[in-house]
Amino acid sequence: MNPIKIHARKPTPAEKTAPAFTALIVTYNSEDEISTLLTDLRSYPHPPRTIVIDNASQDQTVERVRAQFPEVQLIENAQNIGYARAVNQGIALCPTDFVFLLNPDIHIPSPTLFPALLACLAPSPRIAVAAPLQFKQTGETRSLNFTWSYIAPSALRIFLAHRFHWGHPDPTPRPVTFLNAGCLLIRKSAFMHVGKLNEKYFLYGEEPDLFLKLKRFGYECRLHPGEAVIHHRERSLNTVPSLKRLRFRVRGWLNILDALINGYFQLLLANLQNRRKYPQKSNRRRLLRGSDMSK
Repeated sequence: MNPIKIHARKPTPAEKTAPAFTALIVTYNSEDEISTLLTDLRSYPHPPRTIVIDNASQDQTVERVRAQFPEVQLIENAQNIGYARAVNQGIALCPTDFVFLLNPDIHIPSPTLFPALLACLAPSPRIAVAAPLQFKQTGETRSLNFTWSYIAPSALRIFLAHRFHWGHPDPTPRPVTFLNAGCLLIRKSAFMHVGKLNEKYFLYGEEPDLFLKLKRFGYECRLHPGEAVIHHRERSLNTVPSLKRLRFRVRGWLNILDALINGYFQLLLANLQNRRKYPQKSNRRRLLRGSDMSK
């Protein structure tokens, strides 16, 4: 018996002129927010092909997508296979060069988001991923979510400027090591090259693992301060009973720690191997640093 149900549909006329990305969403008990995100994507001038991978939701997520958004390619997993495995499953189905990976609790205020992120990736095939700022909203108040992105000093200045109202940060995209997977524009070829998401992580840990692999393989990532989305964060997790949710969080932090230790260790090994393989380049860099210090 096939454990996966695939609801196939014919491409819509709009998809024939759709942008060069596929929107990919993994859902689990997401009935309260999925309609908002799919409506946002539908409002694009040329709506993208959209794939929803449902990880055996216990609510009405599947029924809502099927009834309200028949243009969506809906895949129902018979059990919750975890976030990383579901993302890999979905990206394998994406026919486009770029994948817009979105959490179901994302709201996209402006259709300029994709072209702006695409412009971040356009200069070089070595730029693998781009992401906007992510805000949380409570009533009429919006505040910037603290994510992996702000570990970089240049990005931390953006966070501090928003948090303490220090004027308007420079909207120029900037390189960062980490991004939050809630809203990512991914170059599919780079994602496949580094080995996709690590499926040993059921939930959490796959983000730092991916971005350290990208760094190890010589790819770059960009944070775009001029674009933003609303991210309500962890709504699906909050549908889980409290004790089980606590176990998920503890296991998640252990996954993150494991991914960071292993990722940086692999990065160190790769740097040492490169120095042995190209000793002349390493010596030249040391000489150049020495000449700069003597000036």
